[in-house]
Amino acid sequence: MRKSAIIAVLCLPLFTGCGKIDSDIKESDGAETTVAVENNTEIPTKEMVSSLVSTIPESKLTTTNTNTSTKDKTTTRATTISTLATTTTAVEVTTTSVEPHHNIFTKENLECKVTREGIDISLNNDKIQTIDIDTEELIEALSDVKTENKAQIVIDDIDLDGHDDLFIPQQVRTLNTFGVYYHFDTEENKYVKWEALKDIDSCAKVNEMNKTFTTEVKLSDDEYEIKVFSWNYAEPVIQSLKKQYHSSDNKDELLIDYFDYSSGEEQLVKRERVLFDSDGREVGAEEIEIV
Repeated sequence: MRKSAIIAVLCLPLFTGCGKIDSDIKESDGAETTVAVENNTEIPTKEMVSSLVSTIPESKLTTTNTNTSTKDKTTTRATTISTLATTTTAVEVTTTSVEPHHNIFTKENLECKVTREGIDISLNNDKIQTIDIDTEELIEALSDVKTENKAQIVIDDIDLDGHDDLFIPQQVRTLNTFGVYYHFDTEENKYVKWEALKDIDSCAKVNEMNKTFTTEVKLSDDEYEIKVFSWNYAEPVIQSLKKQYHSSDNKDELLIDYFDYSSGEEQLVKRERVLFDSDGREVGAEEIEIV
């Protein structure tokens, strides 16, 4: 068997059954490297090839010429190793920037895609605008399995005008996600920052039946504020507030205050004490006198 045929036989098991290489292959300066292939098998390094070839009988590395000297056999072995090593290093590794896995949010024919330049908005698969907003923290949160669910862009018709609005997270914290609202401007046919909700930075849940929306902010693991808003034309108006907090007289006591704003002023209408069982589990609440 000729040397070139032997080399081809040796290379065949190295490059078959290893999966398709993602990177482009081009001439190399011979630097030693390996790259990952699709079935997680690595292309052998020079040392790996040397080890492989060292196990091949000399008879398989020489020609059929019985007069081949020991020096020629050694040269043939070295040439084979060099050829295989050069072949395995002829792959250039390229790196690309990685975007978050879950950076696209859709509702019906509307799509919001988080990029490093902002939020790309598409309608019926046609891009209509890019919202110029800082997305650095949002991308970081979306890339982390621990925070990605708290970093969702919410698409909902908050003011019930027939056009979906957007809540875009800006700060993803352990207890809360804070962000900004964008409203669809029918005259400009694009999303604009919603000035009417500039003082509301937590995500809203819409109640279509009551034509209201609710926001919740956690103050600690067991303290929170829940506000309910209605609409006065295009302006949000607070209707009620439920606040759970630790009593100033007894830190182990949890109280709930209920406020009403229907008269235009804040009015405390009820106070409750949270009840727990012997295992510390919440089992309900009892109304107590407002002092």
